[in-house]
Amino acid sequence: MSTSLAELRRRILKQKDVTPAKHTRNLLSFEEQPDDYPKTSTMKYIELKYRVRLEKEIYTGSLKDVCKRFNYEIDRSTISRWRKHIRVYVTIAPLRRQHV
Repeated sequence: MSTSLAELRRRILKQKDVTPAKHTRNLLSFEEQPDDYPKTSTMKYIELKYRVRLEKEIYTGSLKDVCKRFNYEIDRSTISRWRKHIRVYVTIAPLRRQHV
């Protein structure tokens, strides 16, 4: 069973969490990926330091687990606020735009 080169490329890019730019073949680095919501400087710092996407990481586990994952650099109340902030922009804001 052979795998095509395109399928192999897609699999490797998915494993490395690299997304191609829209309508081009130029690849975006982690830092260049567009944001779905406005980020504070601390949010950007955590994403760059730990090389993670916040919208994936802060919803995985309890508040204490998330703080532990980031070596307690962020307080539980901050994680809770970030969850609310991201939820508004990712789930509620697109719905508002559809009705306008």
